Amino acid sequence: MNRDDLKKFVKPYRETIQVGEPGRDEQGRAIKEQSQWVFFDRATIEKLLRMTDANKGGIKVYFGQYDRENLYLVPQDRRDREQYIGKISVALSAANEEQNGIFDVFLNSEGQRSDANSIENGGMLCPPYCEPPINT
Repeated sequence: MNRDDLKKFVKPYRETIQVGEPGRDEQGRAIKEQSQWVFFDRATIEKLLRMTDANKGGIKVYFGQYDRENLYLVPQDRRDREQYIGKISVALSAANEEQNGIFDVFLNSEGQRSDANSIENGGMLCPPYCEPPINT
């Protein structure tokens, strides 16, 4: 995921759910069952952490929502990709805490840009992947 993809991912969330409107599915109906969790594997998280400062680094989590315009961000081999439309998810960005804020690796406080692939998306989303289900 690059910076432009991140903007496309967070835009539908900011325009609907963040302001209290439900997400919409592939037919435009209000989502009745929103996301419960998102899973990212250890290798993905460790890759991002390696890009950060050993003392002041971490992962910034962006809330986003899938829609028809950004569905290409869901891996092609994922079954039931259309079921992601309208669902909340997250993108993970390698980030460092600096004196005047927390900056993504792709843009630090000095305005230096990096072409590093420092944003990850496409975690396993529940629903549709809820195995095993949570017993609460």
